[in-house]
Amino acid sequence: CQHLEKHGLQTVGIFRVGSSKKRVRQLREEFDRGIDVSLEEEHSVHDVAALLKEFLRDMPDPLLTRELYTAFINTLLLEPEEQLGTLQLLIYLLPPCNCDTLHRLLQFLSIVARHADDNISKDGQEVTGNKMTSLNLATIFGPNLLHKQKSSDKEFSVQSSARAEESTAIIAVVQKMIENYEALFMVPPDLQNEVLISLLETDPDVVDYLLRRKASQSSSPDML
Repeated sequence: CQHLEKHGLQTVGIFRVGSSKKRVRQLREEFDRGIDVSLEEEHSVHDVAALLKEFLRDMPDPLLTRELYTAFINTLLLEPEEQLGTLQLLIYLLPPCNCDTLHRLLQFLSIVARHADDNISKDGQEVTGNKMTSLNLATIFGPNLLHKQKSSDKEFSVQSSARAEESTAIIAVVQKMIENYEALFMVPPDLQNEVLISLLETDPDVVDYLLRRKASQSSSPDML
């Protein structure tokens, strides 16, 4: 994510334009072998973007988990003012690793979406947008983040009217999460204090870890 934020925010169709399958396979093999891969400017943003999509697509269990699939989809049946609160509670139910990865991913996708439209820079130059709106991003990433089972061809294909409705619902849920990621991960201060006080009594080492982690995150950029 950090590489794409640095080099790809103005790249038109960053997640739609084709990549080099050979280079993507090579990058993936290096990551899979545990090699410390340093992504530099010369690495194609489309190759790195494809690698990110592959990583999410090929997870044994989707990031939002199969167990919570129906619950996430059913948030669309709630009143708008209730949807965010319910999504937030569902995120709390995710495994910690999934929750951390989701936070970084949604943060990144929201940044990409903010650069979707053409704009004028501070020095008066026209800057081309990447055309990746929150809807476009949800269409691309949604089926890999939220699904009940993998499709046989590794891609989410619509084969029936029911599948089409399912796809539309998935996209709507993920779009809402991209557009509201900050609110979804915001814990009220009073609840934070209650949790910390409770942990101080039962698990002080965890509190120390959380405080050090928070300090580290505030002083250095996140990476995915």
